[in-house]
Amino acid sequence: MIRRLDLTLYDWPLVLITLGINVAGLFILASAAPNPRLWKMQVVWTLLALVAAAALQLLRKDTLYRYSYWFYMLMVLSLVAVLFVGREVNGARSWFVFGPLRLQPSELAKLALIIALAYYLRNRPLRRLTDYLGPLLLAAPPIVLTMVEPDLGSALVMSAVVFGILFARGLPWRHLLLALLLVAVATPTVVWPHLKPYQRERVLVVLNPARDPLGAGFQVIQSMIAVGSGGVMGKGYGQGTQAQLGFIPERQTDFIFSVLAEEMGLVGALAILLAYAALLYRLGVMALEVLHDGDRLLIAGVIALLAFQILVNVGVTLGVAPVTGITLPLFSYGGTSLLTTYLAIGLAQLVYRDRYEPV
Repeated sequence: MIRRLDLTLYDWPLVLITLGINVAGLFILASAAPNPRLWKMQVVWTLLALVAAAALQLLRKDTLYRYSYWFYMLMVLSLVAVLFVGREVNGARSWFVFGPLRLQPSELAKLALIIALAYYLRNRPLRRLTDYLGPLLLAAPPIVLTMVEPDLGSALVMSAVVFGILFARGLPWRHLLLALLLVAVATPTVVWPHLKPYQRERVLVVLNPARDPLGAGFQVIQSMIAVGSGGVMGKGYGQGTQAQLGFIPERQTDFIFSVLAEEMGLVGALAILLAYAALLYRLGVMALEVLHDGDRLLIAGVIALLAFQILVNVGVTLGVAPVTGITLPLFSYGGTSLLTTYLAIGLAQLVYRDRYEPV
């Protein structure tokens, strides 16, 4: 059940890339944060995340899977509880507050969903449409409860995780085409009519930010100005006018990539994107090298979790994706998000380490 830590079994390229991105994030956050206290809190969360990811390696893979459904049920209960006793922040009741620390259960629910789906689908190929009933029943509770908060960003991330795991399981092309058709039909007929007015406006702003330059389009316009004004080499650390003068809202979370691009320029932005590409590539190699389906599906879920957040966050700052409140993994301010990312990468490391053991 518990095993001794053996540093020789760690995938050190994965560890070093993760730490490198995190350190770069702390460096930029020190410039972006409107309050130095936020940077100090992020350092504390970084230490907690490192300890949690290391402690995770004490588990054996069979123990992880054995308790996967219990962890899943605990997270679903926490999503129910936060609707009643959680604190409302920015219009969403998504947080448990413990003194100076805030915990967002939807973040940890993403991990529970990855583990539960990987374990459930390990010996279940997708051949008939009825084969999707089990995965969808597992995915529905956390996604629906997260949308009720409402936290559309986290619900979209969970949906991306489900799709990534199903795709890695071996999604037949005819089923994929059918799913795309259903999405194409449901988006204008079911999804769009049920979006709140501000959510619709965020989508329309992507097509034309100037339609509401002082309202819904303000964030995107200021972000695009910051990214463009950084040029090739940037304005210099701490010298970004858009960031330092407070024109970029939420510059420590949703729009921290704008601060990076303004102060470090195209060179700095590309360096971080290449680091993310290296992280995803390493996880992809690990997924190919494991022997068992459950392990491969778990790592695929981690890849989907990270890749979707990176693409959407960067897309928002460039004005090609609607603002959804999705943070940049290992980079944006946010304790629970950082903890979840470290634990997700730690899960991939754990199953890769035990890849020769049966699921």
